[in-house]
Amino acid sequence: MKRRDALKMTALGSVGVVAASVSNSCASTAVKEKECEKTCTKMVKRYTNDDYYVNGQLSADKALQAYKEMFAHYNYPLDEFLLTNMFITDFGLGDFENVGMAGVFWYNDAKHGYFAHEIFLLPGQMIVEHQHLETEHPAKMESWHVRQGSIFTFGEGDETPNNPPTPVSQKEFITVNNVVELKCNGINTLNRAEAPHFMMAGAEGAIVSEYANYHDGNGLRFTNPSVSFTDILGNV
Repeated sequence: MKRRDALKMTALGSVGVVAASVSNSCASTAVKEKECEKTCTKMVKRYTNDDYYVNGQLSADKALQAYKEMFAHYNYPLDEFLLTNMFITDFGLGDFENVGMAGVFWYNDAKHGYFAHEIFLLPGQMIVEHQHLETEHPAKMESWHVRQGSIFTFGEGDETPNNPPTPVSQKEFITVNNVVELKCNGINTLNRAEAPHFMMAGAEGAIVSEYANYHDGNGLRFTNPSVSFTDILGNV
């Protein structure tokens, strides 16, 4: 079943930061650490915008193929539900190599107030800066759990030294520079409701589970006024 309404709200598994309390370790046991290290350090092929766009339009086939390659790389299951409900977007900015994402809403329940989301980022991809405001529902609070690859989370707080470079196309629309790097099994949480935040994948790309209360698209605000959320797969 296609989740047209839920997906169109947005797919942003967002990113704020509590720099003081973050887990970057893969696992507590030596065996799990070794196994996690094997998957976390694998490299995923990176494409350029020339590979993704045809006559100025983001190609659904080319973008989906890149994610399929990453899924195969990490032995991530691609089943009928995911293919039917997965979305891909470049946020209408035409810079999918650097700014874009894919994802799936496993569940988004307004009545009981919970949300389950998987975020897929190709190497170096950034989710645009945004925040979630209170509506008739509470402002969305989130935690992010890196299952494969790595991410950098950007949020409120003192600017972190030696931050990774962010996409040039978003330079003037970034207002938060407190950065935490999360590797395989790393977990972090938004520092406060309604805080601006975003995430960016490392060189290995990333598969990230997001845990949150209900996601109301009416409360979503992007820092960049040119952003539009359009799913090129047509599932929304």
